[in-house]
Amino acid sequence: MIKKSLLLFVAALVLAGCSSTVTLGPDANTESYLGAAASAKGASVTLPLVKGTVGTTDTQSTKKK
Repeated sequence: MIKKSLLLFVAALVLAGCSSTVTLGPDANTESYLGAAASAKGASVTLPLVKGTVGTTDTQSTKKK
């Protein structure tokens, strides 16, 4: 259930506009070896030697005069 919720959340971020980062190698595990987190500002998944993050982007609307 948690995996499905995280997948839906990440899909919503992708459709709404997002930025993503993937870190490979020993630098990916500076804080922990396993983990997952999700919030309104983005999602993060950490596995051994891999860390992926997805976050929302700031958008500015343009007004027509």
